[in-house]
Amino acid sequence: MKIPTVMNPFIKVLAVLIVAPVFAVAQDDRDWPSLNYLRSDYKAVSIVAHVRIQQAEITNRVGGYENWKINAVVIEPFKGTLKKGEAFEYFHGAEAGFKQEYFSGEKIVFLLSERDKQRKIHYSVLENSTLPYTKDRVIKLRRIQRSMKRYR
Repeated sequence: MKIPTVMNPFIKVLAVLIVAPVFAVAQDDRDWPSLNYLRSDYKAVSIVAHVRIQQAEITNRVGGYENWKINAVVIEPFKGTLKKGEAFEYFHGAEAGFKQEYFSGEKIVFLLSERDKQRKIHYSVLENSTLPYTKDRVIKLRRIQRSMKRYR
């Protein structure tokens, strides 16, 4: 049975509409977060760094949330005063139930800073900004870092 030629363009369009979202989703996962998304988080914080988490523990529970104290070592700094190899601590608020494994390994962190009355600096994560390490994310952060240095 031969399909009429009028149907051929319809079938082609239908095939594109079905297949295109699959490719779009695959590309989004690979490229996420976008350069603009990372740049926005980069501008919002005092510290951006690729870190290796050494220890994580829950320090407090409030309602359905837990406060985690994280001890980490800087692998590569992108913004701020922390240096490569420097050990430091920061705090991460999260919904209750996260497993400790989530707070382990290598991460890219975006940290806010504030000083207490004794002038000691405390770091906390920018909400929804901690990312697992990937080469693509580090390349994007180096690009952002270079572009920000030009404006100083």
